[in-house]
Amino acid sequence: MLFKKALTTTALLGSLLAASSVWAHAHLKDQTPAANSTVSAPSDLRLVFSEGVEATFTKVTISKDGADVPVKSLATEGSDKKTLIVTPAAPLAPGAYKVEWHAVSVDTHKSEGAYSFKVCQ
Repeated sequence: MLFKKALTTTALLGSLLAASSVWAHAHLKDQTPAANSTVSAPSDLRLVFSEGVEATFTKVTISKDGADVPVKSLATEGSDKKTLIVTPAAPLAPGAYKVEWHAVSVDTHKSEGAYSFKVCQ
């Protein structure tokens, strides 16, 4: 009986640790401009994550027609570091853009994703 309890406890602890590691990654919760939206040229992009990210180790690429758009700066906003501000080096011209991100959360877990938006004339 004691062995069965120990086995059950071990299995329970293992499943809890596995579940917590699934949630330990920074997931993109919101973005401005919004995915699949059409907007006037934004001065910056804001990516809001489920947990804080380290701007130094995070990469965001903006591309238009397959060509990278230069990024002036990448910084977090607020003490929780959940909002990443991406500032293009120049105003975005009309067209379709793809944003690809590779984030490193404050607890060093990596995640990545992409979304698109359009800039109207």
